[in-house]
Amino acid sequence: MTLADRNILPATRYFRQSVAAGMVVGLIDHAASRGADRRYLLAVAGLPATGEIDPNRRVPLELYTRVWREAKRLCNNPALAIEHAVSHGFDNLSIVGLIAYASATMRDAIEQLNRFGRLVTDISVVGTDRFTLSDESDGIWLTDNRLDEPPFPECTETTFIWFVRAAREPGDAPYCSLADVTHEDPGTRAAFERALGAPIRFGASRNAIRISRAWLDYRINQYPCYAFSVFCSHADRLLAELDASRSVAGQVERLILPMLHTGKVTAEDVARQLNMSGQGLYRALRGEGTTFEELLAELRHRFAKGYLAEQRVSLKEIAYLLGYSDVSAFSRAFKRREGVSPGAYMREATPDFVHLSNA
Repeated sequence: MTLADRNILPATRYFRQSVAAGMVVGLIDHAASRGADRRYLLAVAGLPATGEIDPNRRVPLELYTRVWREAKRLCNNPALAIEHAVSHGFDNLSIVGLIAYASATMRDAIEQLNRFGRLVTDISVVGTDRFTLSDESDGIWLTDNRLDEPPFPECTETTFIWFVRAAREPGDAPYCSLADVTHEDPGTRAAFERALGAPIRFGASRNAIRISRAWLDYRINQYPCYAFSVFCSHADRLLAELDASRSVAGQVERLILPMLHTGKVTAEDVARQLNMSGQGLYRALRGEGTTFEELLAELRHRFAKGYLAEQRVSLKEIAYLLGYSDVSAFSRAFKRREGVSPGAYMREATPDFVHLSNA
């Protein structure tokens, strides 16, 4: 079994971290227009190569990140995400984009993104809202509070560029004057800064952009009020379906993620946050064919593979981020599940193009 085969996960189970298929297909179509193998990328995403794909179908986030990596490699273009965001508007990819463009002001658009954003990317965040505004000594900052572990620079690039694209500058006030991103510069600084129209500080402690005060109350209204109401009604139905599809396992994953690095994740703590007893949680997970221990081990392993494929942090740092006592404990746990050591997996994670025979 190849690395590509191992990374293809079943799309039937609900994953707490997931993305709408419409976003994935938009990326794949863009990459295919630049010469990438569309059939292969659809297989990596776990999507059918023929027939119409429901844009609201969920794709596990780890598959979406892998599609980005493969697409960039096939196109030999590290700035593919930047190019994609510049040439494809968010409103062309998601109902949430339409809602943002139909909002009264940019401040209102942020509120709608926090309300409906899970329809695009259902991802863990630090705190309650995905996007927050803070009035700091050097200006107003818009922070993306998603839990960026493993690092997902393509998400940062596309998110911030779409914000810039949505902002027609009021008067002479630029929308963005500075950006902080947590990832290191992969060699795309010039393209990213050109797209944002502002300098970027890589390796920062957060993902945030400094914006103009005037921008917040700038009126958008690119669609009539009636259209805004229709869009929101449709999004409310989709959100209800998404919430109804959540398994207990998916809810447990969501709660585990921010605590992984502490190494003190217990079933009792999670059960308490779900307003369940320990036995109630055990029975619910058993009914879904899993256990708390298996979920924790699986989540650690999935994140470990993401960190190793990125090759941006050391084994010691990975062990810490995933809550292992030391590198030896991490290595043993990884080899037990994967069959190879972390080092061997890293070497295998960057092979020459391997085409899926069953794509």
